Amino acid sequence: MKKKKEIISILLIIIVLIYVLLNTSSINNYIVYATKLWFFKVFPFLFTMIIINELLISNNILYYLNKIFKKNGLKYYTLFMSMISGSPTSGYIIKKLYINKLIDLESANKMLLFSYFSNPIFLISMLNNIFNKKIALMIIILHYIPNIIMALFINIKPLNNNINSNHISFNNIINNAINTSLMVLGTLSFYIVISNIIINIFNISSVNSVLLKGLLEMTQGLNETPNLLISIKHKMLLALLFINFGGLSIHSQIKSIISDTSISYKYFLSGRIYQTIVMILILLY
Repeated sequence: MKKKKEIISILLIIIVLIYVLLNTSSINNYIVYATKLWFFKVFPFLFTMIIINELLISNNILYYLNKIFKKNGLKYYTLFMSMISGSPTSGYIIKKLYINKLIDLESANKMLLFSYFSNPIFLISMLNNIFNKKIALMIIILHYIPNIIMALFINIKPLNNNINSNHISFNNIINNAINTSLMVLGTLSFYIVISNIIINIFNISSVNSVLLKGLLEMTQGLNETPNLLISIKHKMLLALLFINFGGLSIHSQIKSIISDTSISYKYFLSGRIYQTIVMILILLY
């Protein structure tokens, strides 16, 4: 079985390699598109929020929050910062709490369930290109509600009530922000290139191509949803599906961030499935 999977993987890679060699100009265009998308839509906020998070933790904000909110300080900090900064910053925050021994493995895994959000500035800029302000706001609320509800019912226990964070040099903070941002650029570019290769090889129709792009890389799917000749309701459903699931690009980013820890990706996946199901039930109701 393992050898069959390896052979299939090798054949697929060879097919992709042949396509790349025969379509270098198209591949270049996809990479440029991905880089522009990252530079203008992702990097500025991601880079800034990682630095702000590092500085806040380094200056013991968690100690003061735990004094105010008792044992829930870490949970509320993670929830709030995830809501305003989005993913994969949320994964970075959880990893930071875990490696600094502020939370145990069980708490880190639980946090992955409810900490995925797309930051509101990004959502507003993307959704205003597709919908009016009322619908855009409704989609953002439907995206936020499931995780907020889940967070309220999940208990997180700090390892030490007298939390003191480790200080980190500003140079290391900048390096961490740059490395994480470049990792995001790499995964975003990969999924944009792969999705377009699949669409071109199999000549996938416009609606299905946007669906594939959105499930692989959310930003790309949202960017192309306005071009579809479908009803507003169906565009809403697509947008919510892309946003709540996050796209495999976000999933890969989270896996990459937590890969050197014992934190389990399956909790992040479970959370996104729950988030998507709740969204569909609310829409149907």
